Amino acid sequence: MIKQERLKLMQEVPFFKDIDSFELDRMADCDDYFLYFKEGEYIIHQGESETPVYILLKGKAIVTRNQNPNSELAKMKYGAVFGTVSINESPLRQTNVIAQNDAVVFKIENDLIESFDEETSKKFCKLRKDVLLERLEKLTLVVADLKAEIALLAVEEGEENAEFNWDF
Repeated sequence: MIKQERLKLMQEVPFFKDIDSFELDRMADCDDYFLYFKEGEYIIHQGESETPVYILLKGKAIVTRNQNPNSELAKMKYGAVFGTVSINESPLRQTNVIAQNDAVVFKIENDLIESFDEETSKKFCKLRKDVLLERLEKLTLVVADLKAEIALLAVEEGEENAEFNWDF
C-alpha cells in the first residue's frame, strides 16, 4: 500500500481528526506502523504482554476470549481503537482480536508518541482518554441494563427480595 492510500485511510478515521496534517503525513510515511491481516489472523492474542494501541483503518475484526472462543464479545469496524489504551501500562491482554476479513491497522507505540511535538503528544493523550471515557460510559449502560434484567427475572421467578451484590 502506498503512502497516499495509507494517508487517505487515516484521514477517514475520527481518531485522527485533531492531528495536524504535517504529523499525519509523517505517520503515513512510516510503513512499519501499518500492519496487514488476512481473514482469521490474530491481531492480538490473549495473554500477550505487548502494549501498542491499534486503530482499525480498513476491514472488520471480532473480539473473543480463549475461555469461550466461539462467542464474539464485540465486533469492530474501521475506526475502532483497541489494545492497551494506556500505553504506559503493561498488563497481559485479556482478549483476542481476530480479523474478520482483510484488515489494515495502524499500530501506535511509545516510540511513535515520543517522536511527536509536544502539542501532538498531548492530543494523543486526550484521544486515548476520550476512548477510555467512551468505553466506561458504554460499560456503565451495559451493567445498568443487566442489573434491570436480572431484577426483572428475579421478580418473574417470585424472588422479589433477591439481591445481587453490585459492588465492584
